[in-house]
Amino acid sequence: MTVKFKQLTANMTDEVWDDAAPRAFDARPTGLKALVMGEIDSSLRLLHAATCELLEAENHDELEQAMTRVLGWIRRQISTSPLRVEAPAELPVVTELSQIFLQWHKLQQTMKTPMNSRLWMLWVELGCTLAVLHCCEEEKKVESFAQLVATSQAPSDFPTSSAHCDSENQLSFSCELWNAVLVRPLYGASASVISGAVPRLVEIFLHWMSTAMRGYELVFIANVATPLRGYIQTSTNNLLLVDAWLKFAVFNLGAEKIKENAASVALTALVLSALTSTRRSREATKYLETMSAATVDQLARGGFLQPYNPVTIVAFALGVACLDDARTSTAVQLQSGNATLLCQFVVMRLVNLQLLSSRLKPYDDAALLGYKRQVQQRLKTLVLEPSSAVLQEFSLRMTEVCIEEMVGFFQSSRETYLSLMEAVQTVLPSDLFRANVLNQLKFSANSSAHDDSLLASASDIVAYIKQFYSVVAPLVEVQSTGHLARSFLALSRIEFAREVCASSTADSSMQSVTQQLEVKLEQTTPPDSIFAPILRSLAMHLTATTSLIPPEMDIVAGCQTLAVGLVIQRKLRILLFQCAPLIDNALAVVFSGLYNVFEPVDAFAHRFLGVCLSHLGQFTPLFTVFPHYLQVTLAAYPANASPQDLTKACGNIFGSLFYSEALTMKLGQDSETIETTQRMVLWAIRKCCERSTELLDQEDTAKEATAVTRETDGLYLAGLVFELMKMTPLSVLKACAMEIEQLLLHWKSNPSVLRRLKSALFARISQNCEAEKRAWLAAWYIEVDQQYPAETTAQSVATSRL
Repeated sequence: MTVKFKQLTANMTDEVWDDAAPRAFDARPTGLKALVMGEIDSSLRLLHAATCELLEAENHDELEQAMTRVLGWIRRQISTSPLRVEAPAELPVVTELSQIFLQWHKLQQTMKTPMNSRLWMLWVELGCTLAVLHCCEEEKKVESFAQLVATSQAPSDFPTSSAHCDSENQLSFSCELWNAVLVRPLYGASASVISGAVPRLVEIFLHWMSTAMRGYELVFIANVATPLRGYIQTSTNNLLLVDAWLKFAVFNLGAEKIKENAASVALTALVLSALTSTRRSREATKYLETMSAATVDQLARGGFLQPYNPVTIVAFALGVACLDDARTSTAVQLQSGNATLLCQFVVMRLVNLQLLSSRLKPYDDAALLGYKRQVQQRLKTLVLEPSSAVLQEFSLRMTEVCIEEMVGFFQSSRETYLSLMEAVQTVLPSDLFRANVLNQLKFSANSSAHDDSLLASASDIVAYIKQFYSVVAPLVEVQSTGHLARSFLALSRIEFAREVCASSTADSSMQSVTQQLEVKLEQTTPPDSIFAPILRSLAMHLTATTSLIPPEMDIVAGCQTLAVGLVIQRKLRILLFQCAPLIDNALAVVFSGLYNVFEPVDAFAHRFLGVCLSHLGQFTPLFTVFPHYLQVTLAAYPANASPQDLTKACGNIFGSLFYSEALTMKLGQDSETIETTQRMVLWAIRKCCERSTELLDQEDTAKEATAVTRETDGLYLAGLVFELMKMTPLSVLKACAMEIEQLLLHWKSNPSVLRRLKSALFARISQNCEAEKRAWLAAWYIEVDQQYPAETTAQSVATSRL
């Protein structure tokens, strides 16, 4: 609570109740009464003499004192029942005050600098007080005062969207406006006066509050909702005001106005819920429940609406009122399923509020944690209610969209994503990240383009991620009671956040949901009813990944792949024996983890595919796994896959081919299988040669400054191909040699590259080679050396005799 707000609360008794207490003039001595009227006359003359320059000045002490004095007098007149004055000398005072009000309104139209907030509030209070005085007269006069207040010039320190983080000013304005419009002018007024004046005063209050929050409604309400409700509860105890405002709301701000007049509906929900928090009539309860149901219905059409959607504002106001009422034992609470969803909406909107600006923190961690616990308890009740299936589904959908909003923020640009990666690296060991992928990201991002107001620092990002996960994960765990597979997917989507949190408390939700999922996989027949939606949903996420963040740089998708992949690995028996049609979907998930920036994801993918190649040929045929594996590896080299990565992957791939049953069986046993396998070996060698040629082409045309590095990449792959050829079974050795010869042929006219290739070729085949192959390769190399001499700059192309 701000200092300014505390001072405002402390002064309520002195400024409102004491000054406004009914003091009938006929109870005073005549001399004292004359003295008071003399002070009023002096104040009126000073107020009449005000000019534009005086109203624009910084110091308004005399004007403020004079206005305070006459407002104190006029409040005593309102409190006189019936509304009339006793002395003829007092009748002109009201007329004179009306003239002063009109004069100041006219002056405001020509002022270059607006009045300050204090003087403006006093003038607004004067207009509202005059409206109350004349409420028993003709309607046009009352409407005129209200209209002039509404069309005046805003004060100099009026809240605006450009200062949307200035919660102190927003709260101070809201409380002062509440006093100036609805507390002081109505104090002591009769029931008929209140009934007649409140509709106009409510319109004034809603008009200026709506104007103050225009363009940043959600932020404004988040900043002021809870303290403003508390202020209204302590400063106002007027049942007549409640009845009049409720009647106004029913006729003017019903469910059909949620979109059209969202700010006014939201403010009305805050005010009515505050005024009736401890004693709520059936009519007030009905209004709030009706608005809650209509708001949830609108929310359900959009899942988790954007911050500036009109429905969002109303939903937040209704939800925060429910949450605040639950914090006190004396408050009347709404316990419906709709109220639960609105409370959940508030918590998720609050946790994502920092995505609008890192400075937006209207609630401290303790308050947000308290709200989360409330929602958690409410959801536990909701998920056990069979008749609330629709609300349960919407609750989970809201969570899913909230998660996507968070993920989408970090993937909105490479600069923002780079900030995320730098933040994650501050809490996780550096060896968990693939340095070459990170370097690519840094080179492609423009750090100067990042908006400093949007979670700029690593500490801010880490704090936000931890808070987000600590709030959302436990709620998803509760929601898993009715939607286990979707809840697991939702948690897997923020698995990267769990890595950042790295604590047993943070781990508990994911561990619990994963254990439930694995138990259900064992017990459900058929299990593909659980496996299928998980694998297909993840595949959809992977294909929908924004092009701004390449797959290999995406730690969000990578960690999700790892979470799902580990379940696949642990329940591989179920997948292979009971869900065979889903094997390809599972492999697609695993393939997506190859060469991911997060090292554990990449390591898992290689390990899983290695097992498929070496041990699971019966279920995952060799020809369905290795071609894509090889293509992804070659495409990743050298940018994302290091020479060591390339060697290891090619070792797994070609090892599975060379030692496959087809190439080790005797000729004639299964000629079709043997022939197919041989063709696949040649295809794999050819793909490696093509990638080597492509890299060498790039290196040859590049500038000398970069040629050294690129040449090493191309030649390294060529040398690896030569090494693989040396290991090829004799049955396909000659055919593989012809593929190698095509690589040499491509560089026949470039002696420099050709010399390097031949040198690498000779180095590989001249050592560690089986005797039978060594003799054949020696003869072949002599022929190749003669056919493609590196010393000749131009030579006619000859056809190999192999």
